[in-house]
Amino acid sequence: MSPWAGWLLPPLIGAVIGGVTNDVAIRMLFRPHRPWRIGRLRVPLTPGLIPRERGQIALAIADTFTAHVLDGEQVADLLLTEPVRARLRDKVAGMVDQLGGLLGANAAMLSMAKGMAGDLLLREIDTLARSDGPSGDHIRERIRERIDALDVARLEALVLGFSRKQFRAITWFGVLLGGLIGAAQVLLTQVLPAAG
Repeated sequence: MSPWAGWLLPPLIGAVIGGVTNDVAIRMLFRPHRPWRIGRLRVPLTPGLIPRERGQIALAIADTFTAHVLDGEQVADLLLTEPVRARLRDKVAGMVDQLGGLLGANAAMLSMAKGMAGDLLLREIDTLARSDGPSGDHIRERIRERIDALDVARLEALVLGFSRKQFRAITWFGVLLGGLIGAAQVLLTQVLPAAG
């Protein structure tokens, strides 16, 4: 065996072990999708953590989303944008024109009626959206239901889709840490005894 093998192999082996174990740990978050059984006994660590705890994860995501991203008030603001308000005013104006034409109303009355009816309708829609629209609890429950209903493979693809870069960084951190541990082993087994 080469004299360099005692210096190079421990960091190299440590890096491989660190990378592989971190990669396996990340995969075990999702896999296996279903519990494995030997007879009546369930194999430990099956299914993976995310399939096993999917209900609690869905609730935590829903709670976080409604607390920090979008609640009932913000849904109303999201739906009642200025373009939507302008289109509603145009629709009301068109209906008032048709009704005014049938009733023989003059242009001044029609103009006033269009403005009043449009403003009244928008105020009512805004009030209804804020009072009877989806509440934070309703939004939270819908999000929880949707996440909980996802197929495990689809949920895995979804999570990996937005966190692949972070998971890759975790794997490379395992490579680095394993290599450093291997280097420490070289230091303890090769350098220190030679110095003593």
